[in-house]
Amino acid sequence: MAENEKKPLMKKRDVLIVGIVLLVAVAGMLAVKFLTPSTATNYAKIYVGNYVYKEVPLNENQVIEINQGSDIVNHVEVKDGAIYMADSSCPDQQCVDQGKITAKNYEQRALRNWVVCLPNQVTVELVLEDEG
Repeated sequence: MAENEKKPLMKKRDVLIVGIVLLVAVAGMLAVKFLTPSTATNYAKIYVGNYVYKEVPLNENQVIEINQGSDIVNHVEVKDGAIYMADSSCPDQQCVDQGKITAKNYEQRALRNWVVCLPNQVTVELVLEDEG
């Protein structure tokens, strides 16, 4: 080799090895992103008046009693990823009739991601973790 000739920085074989390593790295990142179960948890905020009474995850079955005294009581139930007003001391029971909210059905509901008990001033808001 003459003194004026420069050696190539990488040979074809080196470029091929780097390309394969990059391809495997990208494939691994995509596999982790799409094959790992999401740890995001949908939850609900329960309000009494203008204040957050409680935040509850939708992946834990439970019944939340909201007792405001003077016989004003609501029971909000979380079951199998759904949240709903199980019962209420309000006279018209419209909040109970609003049914369950889930991440799959909220867009088809009249009040979308809300259950509202106007007489008792209790509201339930579904919050999708993926949406923040």
